[in-house]
Amino acid sequence: MKKLLIRTLSGTAYCILVVFAIYSSQWLGSRMAGSCVFIAFFGFVAMMGVHECYKNLTIKGVETNKAAGYTLALLTYCLISIMGIAHMAFLSMLILPALFAVVFLCQLWRKDEHPFATIGYTLLPIIWVVYPLVLMQPLSNFGAGLLMMVFICTWINDSGAYLTGMAIGKHKMWERHSPNKTWEGTLGGALFCVLGAIFIGPLLQGGLSWWYWAILGLTCSVAGTLGDLVESMFKRFCGVKDSGNIMPGHGGVLDRFDSVIMIIPFILFILCVGSLF
Repeated sequence: MKKLLIRTLSGTAYCILVVFAIYSSQWLGSRMAGSCVFIAFFGFVAMMGVHECYKNLTIKGVETNKAAGYTLALLTYCLISIMGIAHMAFLSMLILPALFAVVFLCQLWRKDEHPFATIGYTLLPIIWVVYPLVLMQPLSNFGAGLLMMVFICTWINDSGAYLTGMAIGKHKMWERHSPNKTWEGTLGGALFCVLGAIFIGPLLQGGLSWWYWAILGLTCSVAGTLGDLVESMFKRFCGVKDSGNIMPGHGGVLDRFDSVIMIIPFILFILCVGSLF
């Protein structure tokens, strides 16, 4: 009972923080103040994700250049965030390759028998965690309600998949990475996710047709499931049960944001392509 209470309180706090960060500009009555709250919160999430990656890789015995990695992660997040506010995000794309090259240059001064493996593992959390999270800012330009629906669809997909899997799940989906995930549960989660997007989406943000919401809901379900499997693969590789313990009863940042960081790039791509027509 105590564990359930802790898990419930922790999950509630997580939801409140996410909602406040997304709607901070509206609730604070200031775009600049809201942007600062948004950037600070998800920046903290991004850096904690980087920390969890490096910590678990260390447990596995994998070598990384943490100093260069943390620096690059912070610079990448701050650079794209600031230029995003100034509507100059495209300029950051020109600078990022130079920042990434710093990791390669730093490796020249390190005595390492596997320099390119170290470079790859050092860049892993920046590519996997930081970059998708910083893309939430340009996604929020399409509307706070739309970004909120990404999280709602993620929660609906997870809950729907769990309940459906518990009820009728028989056929394992990807037992090597996630033993409890079934095809029935995954399809059930997708159905709930699409329906949730169709009925809840227009309430949070108007202007999109039902079939557009259906596409977004299906994308959230498929990409979110892939994100969960990727994080499960990472944890199995490192030999850990949870990515961290920052959220009692839920694990770490990667455990909670594994689906979101995979969903964001796909949703942003769909919206950008859709805006061209």
